[in-house]
Amino acid sequence: MSRYDTEQEQIEAIKAWWAKYGTLILSGVLIVAIAFAGWRYWQSYSYTQSANASATFGVLELSHQSGTFGEVSREARRLMQEQPDSPYAGAAAMMLAQFHWEKAESEAALEALQWVVDAKQPADMQVTAQLRIVRLQIELAQLDEAQKRLDDLSANKLNGAQQANVDYVSALLAQAQQDFSKAQSAFKRVVDNQQAQADLKNIARLQMDDLAQ
Repeated sequence: MSRYDTEQEQIEAIKAWWAKYGTLILSGVLIVAIAFAGWRYWQSYSYTQSANASATFGVLELSHQSGTFGEVSREARRLMQEQPDSPYAGAAAMMLAQFHWEKAESEAALEALQWVVDAKQPADMQVTAQLRIVRLQIELAQLDEAQKRLDDLSANKLNGAQQANVDYVSALLAQAQQDFSKAQSAFKRVVDNQQAQADLKNIARLQMDDLAQ
């Protein structure tokens, strides 16, 4: 037998149930709808931001290659400020650092490279930025600072290609410190590293041979 004796009783029961739970259900549906709309908006926003960053970086790269980077360097800084998590911003900072170094603006160059490290850019980019800082410090004769940074970097877990780059810069630092035996050993580690880039291995081999003479 049905729980309700008549159709009217069923209708009244439904009305009572809706009065008790209807608002809660509608609120849940509304929350889901808002969440979905928000997700769609954020997805569109993220895509637009990424597309804008990509376009800005394209302009910066072309300007860098053509020697007119100074005219758009402010766009690199804007990208770094507005989208610090974007790898495009990290690459823009690297170009900005090179631009400043070529103009003999060492402090500005170091500041741009340090931004890459502090902004938690991708690991490979951070290692590259750290090594460029060390090379700048070597050229500026800041050998103690360069050694400390290189020691800190070497303490991290590095892949084979990263280790080759670290060993190469270690050799350059050892040369600057007049420790030619240490430099030759570091160059040899680069040559023996199976994951080192071919060009880097060739350069390291030539420099190792020069030290041997």
